[in-house]
Amino acid sequence: MIGINKIKGIWETYSLIRKLSSINGSGVSETLLDRVMYNAETLPPLGKEYWWFLFFGQNGEKPIQLMLMIFRKYGKKMLFNDEEMALRELGKNKFQAVTAGWVYDGKELRNLGDTNTITEIQKRKIISEISDQKMMLSGGFPNYRLKVGNITDLNIMKGNYLLDKDAYGVFLPPFGMGWVDIFSDVNGIVLGKKFKGAAHLQKVVGVTIFGSFHWGRIVFQNGSSTSFFCLKTGKDSKRYFHKSLTFHDIENNKIIKFNNPKLKISKIKEGAEWIVEGQDDDKYFRVVLETYAIKQFTMKGGGSQVYIEYAVTPKKFTLKTKKRIITLQDLGSGVGTFEDAKGSSIKI
Repeated sequence: MIGINKIKGIWETYSLIRKLSSINGSGVSETLLDRVMYNAETLPPLGKEYWWFLFFGQNGEKPIQLMLMIFRKYGKKMLFNDEEMALRELGKNKFQAVTAGWVYDGKELRNLGDTNTITEIQKRKIISEISDQKMMLSGGFPNYRLKVGNITDLNIMKGNYLLDKDAYGVFLPPFGMGWVDIFSDVNGIVLGKKFKGAAHLQKVVGVTIFGSFHWGRIVFQNGSSTSFFCLKTGKDSKRYFHKSLTFHDIENNKIIKFNNPKLKISKIKEGAEWIVEGQDDDKYFRVVLETYAIKQFTMKGGGSQVYIEYAVTPKKFTLKTKKRIITLQDLGSGVGTFEDAKGSSIKI
């Protein structure tokens, strides 16, 4: 029988998703950012929650990238990369779940492993572990610090971005998903070497089946960036919904947002390249992304998901509006991540 505190906690989770869905943009307060980032929600059946930290370097043809994730879901166990992981709630803001991550060091991808560990959240601090290395995120917007044993020590700070925080959500009871993003500059040490670049911190909570989607974000040399997202009706479907496509033009201090864009996403040469095309009534977008590293995660339990991350650089870029044409020559080189997720409500 579900206790009254559990029912209250689930109600608060739904209330949070509803609140994030009502923002759907940059109007998220620092108080709410802290509330979401430094809190473990009460998960109902189909509930999922994860923290996701992504960092792009600036130098070289194949820039350094680092990704770290803390993932938990409703239930007592799951398979993560075919390894059984225990899932336990151990009190307020303390739980056993999964940590995972990888580093591309400029030459090769290094897997940081998958760890079934205890995570504890304190005031403005998340303490966990990955492969016997202590992992800790601390601070508050816009200044954070992420330290992972002898792997990395990063200072995360305010950068020159047109949008440096946001909150979004989709709420269709009894289903829903909400998340917050923080976009920052970063410098410090990765694998003993100096590192400087862009940071993306994200926290997600949802009550939904595993879904299929594409997501990507590219940061260019001049500080501009582009991002896109779409849900798919099936893991191999080309029918997209809940679509978004945005370009942040740092030189002209303008955000170019596509209205209900028509998206076409093509996988070329077994994922060696991805082509993303989009258009609305008066704008056209095309980028060719060249892959230089790939990392795949599989999750099973209450459904399944294959989640593939591609470290990419833009090989070609075109954005046409009524007044301008922007190309890679205007932006300089870039670096980013493209995600291809294939979800199913059936465990496979």
